[in-house]
Amino acid sequence: MSIRIDDNLEQAADGSVSCRHCQAAVGVAAEPLRDARVRLSAPRDAGPSVRSNARHFTDREVVLRQSFCPGCLTMLQTEIVPGDEPSHRTRTVAVRA
Repeated sequence: MSIRIDDNLEQAADGSVSCRHCQAAVGVAAEPLRDARVRLSAPRDAGPSVRSNARHFTDREVVLRQSFCPGCLTMLQTEIVPGDEPSHRTRTVAVRA
């Protein structure tokens, strides 16, 4: 039996997280995107609505971070964040006591 996390990910009974499209391993319950492929690029690559230069607001480098399934390259997460910080959008399906 597995638990559907979202349209792209599912968690197996053993806690492993895999892609719902190709069943490639992507992570574990506490870190569902641990083994995802990550692409870093300029925020403007997100599309025409991202026009402002981040340097107007911060001294830190801001990046577009996209996570993909390592098997079929389905996009799993997209965020515009400071490049020196881990993902702010965290998900966990781990049951905590």
